[in-house]
Parts: sequence; structure tokens; C-alpha cells
Amino acid sequence: MRWTFPALLFILLSFGNHRTLAQVRDIPIEVVVGNRAVAHQMYLNKYLDSTSRFGYFGYLRYETPYENRRESTFFGQSLVFYDVAEGISLGGGGYVSNVGFLPQLIAGYSRNTGNISLMAFGTFEPVKSPNSEIFVLVTYSPPLNKSGSLRLFSQLMGSYNFNYKDNLKYNFANQYLRLGLGYKDWQFGLATDLVQERPIGLLPTNTGIFLRRLL
Repeated sequence: MRWTFPALLFILLSFGNHRTLAQVRDIPIEVVVGNRAVAHQMYLNKYLDSTSRFGYFGYLRYETPYENRRESTFFGQSLVFYDVAEGISLGGGGYVSNVGFLPQLIAGYSRNTGNISLMAFGTFEPVKSPNSEIFVLVTYSPPLNKSGSLRLFSQLMGSYNFNYKDNLKYNFANQYLRLGLGYKDWQFGLATDLVQERPIGLLPTNTGIFLRRLL
């Protein structure tokens, strides 16, 4: 995931039909029970109304390791955006984590093509030591029966955070992989969470099962 945002945007622009940043109306609420930790996460994309260009993206994640609950991590992100063109959005907001709150500026892009949905945005943190982050969400969910109630479910959610003052070396990189089945509003299967932090490198992988409900 060590791409620059313009390069990633170019790749997405060459693929499929245009959609705006927040086309997914469902709210996935997920629990992962892994070999190292229990994690909970959810995200939502929503416009003010069906004709508005203003929308909201929110993401929450909480993880608790079995060995030491004091090492639990929390991350919450809230972004407000405006569709400046078909498939392209600009906005701002911020996130709160164990280290406090940081504001962000955002440029995003999204599209759906059949059973594949892609969403990507780049953020810039203008305060203190400036950081940027690339966030990518790719979902592939083809139907397995005629009614479409049973589907294959596969998803990659990833982020790559880097610092401008240190030769663009990354601060951290996350990859959350899901593979399983979906039945109506439920999804379940195998989960693997990979986290890298500088200077430690790859942290212990959390592998297990996930259960997700679409609200």
C-alpha cells in the first residue's frame, strides 16, 4: 500500500462506473475474535438526503488484546465531505485515538462496478509534524444463488500513514482482510488483521473469525 494518492486515484479512475465517496447506505457492525485479540469496528457513509452533495463518513475501531487489556487501542474518525464532481469529494474532519485528536483535510474517490465496490481517500494532517494517510476499502461480493440472498464476501480495508518530515517513511500501516459468506444482512468467515508500526515492524497478526451485521 505504499502508493501516493494521485497514483491511486489514477488507477481507480480507469476502472468501472463513477460513484461518489458515500454511496454505501448500509452500516456494517463487525466483531472479530482472533488468536491475539478481540476487535470491534464499524463504518458508515451517508448523505444529508437523496439529492444532497454533502455527506458524512465515520469509522470506529476498538481492539483489546487478551494478554494485557491496558494495551487496548481505540480509533474514531469523522469526516464531512462535498461532491465537487462525479466520484470525487473534498472535505475535512479529524480523528481521535489513544494519543488524542488531530484534524484532517480529505480528497476522496469512490465507484461501484457490478459486485465490486472501491473507495479510497487521502487525508492530510496540517498540525504539528504533518502526516498524510491513504485509506482504501475494496469489497467483492458476487451472488451464489439466483435470489442473491447468499453471496461470497471478500474485503480488504487498508491504511498507510506517513510523515513528510522523514523522507515519507511510514508511521504505521494496517491491512484488514475478510473472506467468507454473506446471507441477507449477515456476513461471516475468516479474518486476518495485519499491523505494522515503525520502528517495530510487523506486529503479531490477529487471525480468527468475524461476524458482521448490516444495519
